[in-house]
Order: sequence, then structure tokens, then C-alpha cells
Amino acid sequence: MSRAARKLSRPVRAVLLAVLVHVAVGALLGLSLRFQPVAVRPGVVKPVQAIVIDRSAIEAEKKKDKEKKRQEQEKKRKADEEKRKKAEEKRKAEEKKKKQAKAKRKKEAEKKRKAEAEKKRKAEEKKKKQAKAKRKKEAEKKRKAEEKKRKAEEKKQKQAEAKRKKEAEKKRKAKEKKKREEAERRAAEEAREREEQEAYSALRAMVGEIKGKIEDNWSNRMACGGQEVTISVKVALSGEVESVKVLGGDADDACRRSAEYAVRKASPLPFPDNPRYYKWLDTDIQFIFRP
Repeated sequence: MSRAARKLSRPVRAVLLAVLVHVAVGALLGLSLRFQPVAVRPGVVKPVQAIVIDRSAIEAEKKKDKEKKRQEQEKKRKADEEKRKKAEEKRKAEEKKKKQAKAKRKKEAEKKRKAEAEKKRKAEEKKKKQAKAKRKKEAEKKRKAEEKKRKAEEKKQKQAEAKRKKEAEKKRKAKEKKKREEAERRAAEEAREREEQEAYSALRAMVGEIKGKIEDNWSNRMACGGQEVTISVKVALSGEVESVKVLGGDADDACRRSAEYAVRKASPLPFPDNPRYYKWLDTDIQFIFRP
């Protein structure tokens, strides 16, 4: 029931109660007015006590009842009002409690939302920082790798350049060495050829002396009598005759012996006295004897 309906029902009930009271009082009055004396049979007559109704008393009683009812109604109204107030207060308290609970839930939800938002923000910030740190780390790693690669390339190029220079220097030195050795070889060859030429020249210059000395010691040349004999003589560097060997010719044994004897008797034969010539000279000398 609404609040306005409750306010309207209270005077209506009071009016209904007043009407009912008046109807009851009227009924009582009607009964008293219609009351007639009952005929009494002859006999013992008992005195009849008539009831006298005092209207003022009735009015007073009615007024008293009315006041009592009014008081009861007032008491009930106050009780209802108090109950209504308490119900209203309870409703307001419950509403307030609900509002407070709702506000609390809202506050807690807002707090939770803010906490989650803050948590999410921090997580996002952390994620961004981690991503930034990761990118920085990867960039640094890449830079170091590139730097390492660059240094390795530089080192490789330097090593290649050093190797090229070393090989070039090696080739240059080898070429110079070869050139020098070739020059030295040519010089040595030329010196050897000159020395050999000088040695043979010196020996050829002494051939006449050697032949003359042998012929001077060939006392029995007449044993050959026009015969020809070829003799190989091995001579020591000192000119001493080491061996004599007849190689050929048409001479007989006597001719050959006389020629061999003449060579041995002429020892030592004239020979170049320069030690440098010894290595070039063939100590096997061949002579052809023709008396």
C-alpha cells in the first residue's frame, strides 16, 4: 500500500467507527423508547423497577467511548506512524546501507579497476622497457658483431697486404739473389774460363820446353829409325813423371822402350808453377815421337 493510500484510509476508518457508534446508540434508544409495561396478572404484585435512561449519561458515555476510540485511534495512528517511521527509517537505513554498499562496491570496483589499470600500465611499461632493452641489446650485439666483422676484414686485408708485400719482397729478394747469383755465376764462370785459359795457355807455352827436355834425354832415338810412337805421360803437379804408357804407333819394342826411357829420364818435366792452374790442367799429356 502506498503512502498516500495509508493517509487516506485513517480518516475513513474514523468516520466509519463514528457511524457505527451512532447506530448502536440509536438502536439502544429505540429499544428503550419502545419499551411498554407488561400486564401483570393479579396476584402478588411485585414492584417494577423502571430503568431510567439518562441521555446526558449516554452522551457522556458516548463521548467517553468516542474519546477512548479517538485515543485508541490516535494511539494506533501514532503506533502506525511510529511503525511507518521505523519502517521508513529501516527502509532509508537499508537504502543507505545499499547505497553505501553500492558506493563501496563502486569504490572497490574503481579501486580494483585503477589497480588493474595501474598493473596493466606497469606491465605495459615493463614490457616496453624490456622490449627497448632487448632492442638495445640486439643493436649492441649487432654493432659488436659488425665491428668484429669489420676488424676481422681489416685484419684479413692487412694480413693479405702484409702477405702480398712479404711475397713481393721475397720475390724481389729472390730475383735480386738470382740476379746476383747469376752475376756471380757469370763472373765466376768468366773467371774460371779466364783461369782455365790462362792455365792452358801457360801449359801450351811450356809444351815446347817439355818436348825439348824429353828430346834432350832421348839419347837412343836412332832405335826408332823413322818409326812413330804415341806415349801418354801422367805428370804430378810438381812435374814429376808418375807413369808412361805407349798408346799406339807403328814403332817396335826397342823404339817404344827408348821413348819411354827418354820421358822418365827427363823427369821432372817443366810445369806451370801457379797453383791456381792445377785444377784446370790435365796431368795426362800425350806425346807423339817422330825421330
